[in-house]
Amino acid sequence: MQSQINNFTKENIFSIETEEELIQAFRLRDQKKLILPERLQFPLNVRSYFTWKEPSGVYTYLVFKMPNWDLPRGVAFKRTAHSGESVGGLCNWCHAYGSSEEIGFLSVTMSAQVSNSYIICQDLRCIEKIEEASMLAGKDPEKHIAELYRRMEKLFENISNYKPD
Repeated sequence: MQSQINNFTKENIFSIETEEELIQAFRLRDQKKLILPERLQFPLNVRSYFTWKEPSGVYTYLVFKMPNWDLPRGVAFKRTAHSGESVGGLCNWCHAYGSSEEIGFLSVTMSAQVSNSYIICQDLRCIEKIEEASMLAGKDPEKHIAELYRRMEKLFENISNYKPD
């Protein structure tokens, strides 16, 4: 992984060389749900993390790599449909505020009986929201981006360390 400086911060850049490498970033249980975006070209150069939604909008995928990891890791989030009136919410990763269409439950299947849910941005545009808010406030986003990376790293640690009873 390399580092690149943009207008705001030092950021993590990594590359995914092939479609097979992208698929292998995901756990086997997530590979079964994987629908890759059309017209994806490799090598895929990634700024911070890579995310996309499959066409039905049920699954949102995240591929992320910390500098100390050998390979990128991926996860399939399942969107939990909200019912009732649209309400506001706060993303636990970037602290952006939005409606229940923008901020909501995304769950990760841990086993056939267990899943973990996160109240986060439905589109996982957290880094862009941090950069936008920092720019508007005239502040450096570095600290908030580092916190976002730590939260994502923790998600992948929880997935890796999960042991069913």
